[in-house]
Amino acid sequence: MQNATIHIKVKPEIAKGLKQLSKKRETSVGELIRQAVFSCYQLELLGLNQKQKQSVAAFQGEYISLGKLAEEMGMTVWEIRTWLAEHNIVQNNSFQESDIANA
Repeated sequence: MQNATIHIKVKPEIAKGLKQLSKKRETSVGELIRQAVFSCYQLELLGLNQKQKQSVAAFQGEYISLGKLAEEMGMTVWEIRTWLAEHNIVQNNSFQESDIANA
C-alpha cells in the first residue's frame, strides 16, 4: 500500500509549537501530525471491540505493558508486535529484528 500525502495550513504559532515539540521528542513534525490524526480518528482500530480499543489506548498511554496488551488482544507477544507494526502503532521499546536470534 502506498502512502498518501496531505498538505495542511496552520497558523504560524502552531507551526512554531510543532517544531519545538518535534525537537523535544526527537521526531519529525510529520510524525507528530500522523500521531495526532491517528489518536483522534483511530481509523486503524475500526474492527476492534471496545475492550480491545481501550487496551490499545492504555498501551499507547504506557499504562499497560506489551504482554498485557497481547493478553487482552488474544495474541502472543510476537503476534502483537507484528500487529502493532502493521497498524503503525508506536511500540515504545528497544526491540530490534536482530534480537530474534537472541530470544
